[in-house]
Amino acid sequence: MNQHYNQNYTWEQIDEILAMIQDCVREGRFIISKNENRQENIDFINEYNLNSRRQKEILLKKQKISAIHCKIQK
Repeated sequence: MNQHYNQNYTWEQIDEILAMIQDCVREGRFIISKNENRQENIDFINEYNLNSRRQKEILLKKQKISAIHCKIQK
């Protein structure tokens, strides 16, 4: 992990950040990067033929999993 990322979030801070992210996703204020540096995003979307509604559903679920994964890695 990049040394410049804060790795010392409390569970409360994680909950607050996830709530903000989830609000943005629910309101459609997010972008899934699909440039040459994000080929795996493009491949995943194409492989599973994900429309924007399904992408949104996945992002809302993934947020909690990602935070737990990051916390466990410490």
